[in-house]
This record gives sequence, C-alpha cells and structure tokens, in this order.
Amino acid sequence: MKFGVAGYPLAFKNKFKTKHFNIFEWLKDLHLDSFEMQMTYGPRTRKEKCIRFKKLSEEFGIEITIHAAYYIVLTSKEKIKVKRSIESLKKTFELANLLGAKKIVLHPGSLYKERPDQPLKRFIENVDKFFDDIGKTDIMLFPETAGKVAQLGSVDEILTISKNIDNCFPCIDFGHVHARNLGGLQTKAQIDNLFKKLDQAGAFDQKIHFHYTPIKYGKRGEISHKKISDIIDQKEREKTGRDDKRYHPRLEGIIDNVIKYGLNSTIISEAFNSQEVAAQKMKQYFTKNK
Repeated sequence: MKFGVAGYPLAFKNKFKTKHFNIFEWLKDLHLDSFEMQMTYGPRTRKEKCIRFKKLSEEFGIEITIHAAYYIVLTSKEKIKVKRSIESLKKTFELANLLGAKKIVLHPGSLYKERPDQPLKRFIENVDKFFDDIGKTDIMLFPETAGKVAQLGSVDEILTISKNIDNCFPCIDFGHVHARNLGGLQTKAQIDNLFKKLDQAGAFDQKIHFHYTPIKYGKRGEISHKKISDIIDQKEREKTGRDDKRYHPRLEGIIDNVIKYGLNSTIISEAFNSQEVAAQKMKQYFTKNK
C-alpha cells in the first residue's frame, strides 16, 4: 500500500514556501509514498516543471497521481461545455505523460437536477468518446465518489462507470461516501459493509484508488474537510469512554479492511491543512496491524 498527500500541506508551505520541487524529498523523509498533484483549477503546470517532477519522483521513489479540474463536467447536455471539458482532460493526460503519472482522478459532474440515469449515460458516452479520440494509453481515469447529493458519484454509479468503460476504475473517497449518505460511514459495520460491497462488485480484482479525510456534512452532503486532530484519539476514547460524534469516518476501520482484503493500492489524505499527519497515521496503523 502507498500512503500520500493531496497537494502541498500547510507544514510543507510554511517550511519551503513555493519551492515545490522539495515536495518529494519532504515526503520521503516522512516515509510517505505518493503525491497527488492538484490540477483542480486546470492543467496549467509548465512542461519543464512536469519533466523535472518526474525525475525527482523517480529519484525519491514517490508516486505521482493527478486530480483533474473541477470544471470538467462530462455529465452536461451542453455540447460546448463537454467539448471544453474533453479538451481540458486531454491536456491533463498530456501532462500526466510528462510526469510519469498513471492515475488521473476526476469528479464526474453535476446531476443538473435530473434523475441520475441520464447524466450517468452522458458521462459514459463522453468518456468513451474521449478515449476513442486519444487512442491507446496506459494512463487510467479514476472517477471519484461525490460528496454532495446533487452530483453524480454514488458508490453504485462509480462502479457502473468502471464496469462500462475500459481504462476507467473507481476512486472511493471515504469522506465523500460518508457525507453523501449523511453519516454513512459512522460505524465500523458501515465501513465493513462498504468494503464488502466493493469486493462483491469485483472492484478489488482491478485497479482502485482511495481518498481519505474526516468530513463535516449537512443535509446536502459535504461541507468541509476536517483534521485528524478534530477527532478524539482512539486511546483517549478507550480511556475516557467519550466519543466525538461530529466527524467521521475513522481511519482504523478503513485500514482494518485494507489489511483484511490484502489491498495493494494508494490512499491519498485530504485532511484539512494536515494531509501528511493523517497519511502518516494511516501508514503507521497499517504497518503495525498488517
């Protein structure tokens, strides 16, 4: 298993400011394994930077993955919006090739106040067209579970996409699953059931990618990411009998299942301003209990 961070954590920025090339050595020193580049506002990274990043990632043994732009919406009925989305995704694939990145995470897009079946159908058709256009590639697309109820991206929808499109695989964001279902991963049994569902759907027989953060949600789903420190520590819970009900999911139940199913993938931490802290805690728990 690989454990990594999304973007540049606050601790990194406080130390290195905008010296982004130091991220790989910094992660290596923290015994982490993966870096998810945030192209969430567009694939604007310079080619020269991508080439140097690839060299540094290989030197320090850090996997690079990419999170594609938020504004890519392949569920839309508007042809011009879909065209621009496909153009942006093509550019992201071009930069991924320079970076040596094999995984691109993508939010499927809005439901546009429709029932999910039509946006889902449009998404599958548009991604099929995208892969037809770019031809053979070893770069994989990972549609991500959505944190808000108005977006395409339930676990079932992500599994359907993965089954219907070659080179598409599931990205399961545990915080998003919890928020979308208004508290769907609050107990160990709920986490166990999610992993059982993924296993029965054959998701563990192919590629799979994970995101993790404790999360705050409301009636429409995701509100904000939280820190691990916002959750009462497990030892403190056991000692005091207290439990902070506000923020879930808890990493222990997730990693227990990663171990149980013998998974060999990547979990990217998106914990608020403390991505490396949650990633280290997950890796330490995994190493201790595997």
